[in-house]
Amino acid sequence: MIRTRLFLKRQTAVLGLAALACSATAAVAATAPAGHFTATAKVSSVDEAAAQGAQIFANDTFGTKQTWVPPNAFSSHLMTCAACHTDGGKTEGTTPAGAHLPSLIGAAAKYPKYKAKKHAVYTLERQIVHCVRAGIMGKPPGYDSPEMIDLVAYLTQLSKGATMGQQFK
Repeated sequence: MIRTRLFLKRQTAVLGLAALACSATAAVAATAPAGHFTATAKVSSVDEAAAQGAQIFANDTFGTKQTWVPPNAFSSHLMTCAACHTDGGKTEGTTPAGAHLPSLIGAAAKYPKYKAKKHAVYTLERQIVHCVRAGIMGKPPGYDSPEMIDLVAYLTQLSKGATMGQQFK
């Protein structure tokens, strides 16, 4: 196993409705333990699903053995979505290989999206599966699983107010 060192940018202030809507979910996610987070199938609101999605995003390792070293840390941690997508995806992130990733604010509004390299249309769920397999090197949640639904709810919450359908002619 190759240990990678990841240098992430420090948190920056994010203005706008999406950041305000997500501040409570980010605080909840920061306190959850690392490892595998199992979402519950029953939730009382879409906001509750998004809050669970934030916890999954920040803490679920999806069974990976890949590690990274967070900034100002003395030891490595198992990969999570937050390893590459800084501050819950609200700021620009960096992959272990050093490639820059854009903020996820507004990302859900850009799906479905045509990926020319794959000659395929990707849904948001398919992109999540790709990130978990290729980025985290873990086992992605099923398309209809509570975990996938919660992740989609969280990413959609980050896109609150974004214009949908811009990818269509």
